[in-house]
Amino acid sequence: MTRRGGVLGGRWRPLPLRERVGVRVLLLLLLAFPAAAQDQDEFLSDLSDALEEVELYQVPNGFGDDPMAKVAWVAFDRGRFVRAREVSERMLEEDPESIPGHCLLGLVQHRAEGNLPIALYHIRRCRQLFEDLHGELPGDEAPWFWHVLSITESALVSGEMGRHEDKIRTLLERDAIYQPERPADRGWPLMRLRRYEEARSVVEQALNLDDPEQVRAAKTVLCAIEAEQQLREQSYLACLEAAEHDRRENGYPNPVPFTNAAEAALGMLRMDQAEELILEATRNFTFPTVANPWMDLTLLYLAEGRMPEALESVRKMFRWRNRQPAYIDEQNRSETEMTSAIFLIAAGHPEDAARITDRALQRPDRTGFTSSESEQMEAAVALVDRLAYRTAAERLTEEASWSKLGDSIRIRLAAARHRLRAWSSGRRAAALVAHERILGATVRPYLAGSVEIPEWIETEIVDLVGPGVLKAALAKAKERETLAEAQGYFLAYEAEIAFVRGRHAETVRLAEEALQTLPQAEVLLRARVATIAAKASQERGDGSKALAMYDLAMQSDPGIIRRLGIALPTRFQTAPGPIAERAARYLRRSPRFTEKSSGFSLRISGMADSGEAYLLGANDTVLAQVRVTPRAGEDEEDLARRLVSELHEAAFAPRLDLTQADIRSLDGSPTAGGTRSRERLRSVLTDLVEEER
Repeated sequence: MTRRGGVLGGRWRPLPLRERVGVRVLLLLLLAFPAAAQDQDEFLSDLSDALEEVELYQVPNGFGDDPMAKVAWVAFDRGRFVRAREVSERMLEEDPESIPGHCLLGLVQHRAEGNLPIALYHIRRCRQLFEDLHGELPGDEAPWFWHVLSITESALVSGEMGRHEDKIRTLLERDAIYQPERPADRGWPLMRLRRYEEARSVVEQALNLDDPEQVRAAKTVLCAIEAEQQLREQSYLACLEAAEHDRRENGYPNPVPFTNAAEAALGMLRMDQAEELILEATRNFTFPTVANPWMDLTLLYLAEGRMPEALESVRKMFRWRNRQPAYIDEQNRSETEMTSAIFLIAAGHPEDAARITDRALQRPDRTGFTSSESEQMEAAVALVDRLAYRTAAERLTEEASWSKLGDSIRIRLAAARHRLRAWSSGRRAAALVAHERILGATVRPYLAGSVEIPEWIETEIVDLVGPGVLKAALAKAKERETLAEAQGYFLAYEAEIAFVRGRHAETVRLAEEALQTLPQAEVLLRARVATIAAKASQERGDGSKALAMYDLAMQSDPGIIRRLGIALPTRFQTAPGPIAERAARYLRRSPRFTEKSSGFSLRISGMADSGEAYLLGANDTVLAQVRVTPRAGEDEEDLARRLVSELHEAAFAPRLDLTQADIRSLDGSPTAGGTRSRERLRSVLTDLVEEER
């Protein structure tokens, strides 16, 4: 489980000179950027008003008297990033050693473009040029604003790039020049480097300061330290305290402490409390923030089988992301898109999910603002990619069973390519998951350091790393686990291990124990366990137990049958008629059904002008029903094929009406790109209007 944080903030003053108010102003600006773009009326103001605005603008102390720097700074402050970039580039064309020029271009590259390497180059160049000219301890007469800016921004960018040693070194250099010291800022990179005792030391120093921002940052870092050391109870208390402090002391609450507290509550298996904390986080929008509470809420709702609510959350997840600046995207773009892919898999759209996971594999997130290591995120994306392509292959195999011969061959070849891709992603995931710390954390529910995927997917790793390796990891996990309620999750893993080894009686016993022990809220995980028990019962010849377990799974998560490649034992009941007879023939070919004398009932009827099919579970409960009538140009054969196709979609996907427009909106790339493109276009148009006036 991930904890989020790592943002710098605070106020300093130089040693040993008088306090400089401009540094305080600078900090507030850094935390607030990028500012919202001006209203349309301001965009259309004439040039004289714009020049007057620049002339009257109160720049921070130590800014210097470079007029072009002032124009660029005001443009940046007002969200006119194109203008800020043009002016700063012009400054560097005229003087390649312009200190403000490098600083301002670095700011734009970082905050507006998210181009961290280029930003770091210009920020460091700004500092180097300043210190060559004014020294490392500038006096009051120097334009020290740019020195403070270069140090602060360099620390920020280094942290976002995962260069935590560089960030610590830069922060120590800052604290040697400017006072007061801000020890809490070093806590996050120290925690990321697993130098926990040093991190605790700076947290303790910060908690003793009379500085609300330092105290707030220290509490967030302490929450992450306890989580990363896998101390459930301590993490829970520390993260709740950070949220309560933010709620009590801060007039503008930040979502980070609340999502962190929700993760800690999940670590104690307190799902209801986690939901309450996440919902509170959704009301605390901060700009910018790496936390996206709608992402956490989507995953929680999915685990609980609350698909309509998950759909609404994933929509809001993208709206939240699209309001954040570009450099935040570098930190959580892949994680956000992976959440969308997980939703689409659960919703029965694996092909759309596969397009997203393919993109996420090629563009992994940076993890500077989270407690997760890159290996955890890469393993998660690979596992979800594997599941997406494997499920898509199952779906194609279904389609091939009722398609014409030529189409069937083409579709089966596509399914084979999908399975090859799933195998490749599985090998990639296995290599990453096999790390002792990651594997040990993954088999323990909702623990920091694990693969960042939902518990209902995590048991996939049994098949990847092998039952022997997983059994050994599980034994160690049991020794270390302090949460009694984790037993149900261990039993779920043990049932999977027994199933992979072909020990069907043991599988059924362990699965039944797991279902008695797992939280009722774990709807999708319980459905998987039930499906494993059903398949094992079927292999043992226990048809009645198999039917009961399959029925439980179908009621909770019908998509699990397709995701695991299961064929349901089915009794075919076909009424006379051409449509019904053709449809029954195709259904017998389907990989989702195997004809048995007992099991689910599949009732098919249809004459020349319509067709109907019903899938009935235990006690004749209707699990899926479909009725089709001819469309223009359809013959009886086409109608029968469509009846079979629609039955598969109704039976093996949740009852959720998703249009193609819905699916496109959940893709991530078009929505994000569209929103940010509009923002950039707005900035360009603003600058063009001003130039014409």
